[in-house]
Amino acid sequence: MTNELIRKNLTKRKESCLFTLNSISNLDRCLKDVLRNLNKFDFSSYKHNLEKEILKNLKEWWTNPNKGIKKEEQLFAILFEYDYFFQKNVEATAYGIGEWKDYRVQTDKFNMGFDYDFTTEFYACPGIRLNFFDSLESLDYSNLPKKHTNNNLNFEELKIEKPIEIDEFNGIEDLLGYHEIVELHKFQGMLAVHDVLLKLDSKKVFESVNYKNNFMFLIDEHDSGEVYPLLIKNK
Repeated sequence: MTNELIRKNLTKRKESCLFTLNSISNLDRCLKDVLRNLNKFDFSSYKHNLEKEILKNLKEWWTNPNKGIKKEEQLFAILFEYDYFFQKNVEATAYGIGEWKDYRVQTDKFNMGFDYDFTTEFYACPGIRLNFFDSLESLDYSNLPKKHTNNNLNFEELKIEKPIEIDEFNGIEDLLGYHEIVELHKFQGMLAVHDVLLKLDSKKVFESVNYKNNFMFLIDEHDSGEVYPLLIKNK
């Protein structure tokens, strides 16, 4: 039931984003293009490639004593952590989580805290690609239309403290739907990763991991404070 709850919670968040976006009649053209590109993303191919990537890293890194992994160290979780995602070919590195004070299983977003330790050498290992972020590259500041940057401001006028009309500076983050489009990328991507992990677990491929009961695969953006469970595995 726990993995069903993970899927239910991620799906609920995804649908909330879609509902808001569908209710915006004047969605900015820039955001429309991003949404259109996300809808074109080939999640089927992504999941196929992700499956192969996980199998490779599981064998070559996450359980490999030749990389310094100690088999006797039990894992509470494997954390996938990514950084700046307004670019193509984003990757999340993998961390093995060992001792974790006050650990408890989660099925939705939570704060991981700091009372945990990484296992020996299972630190910043190759993890998973997050290509579903690719279309957000156009929202990187360097790629934005001029109207959404400060390039249209007259800084000479600012020096003499001339008031700025609000229409002179329309930050991309302030547009209706911006937040929902960014979050939609995350939740659709997380659901895809969840599907792959669930499929692989059904084939018993994670039995080579020395996992504790209620072990979790997790994902987060670095320093965001938002950690999402992707899979819960019981003994």
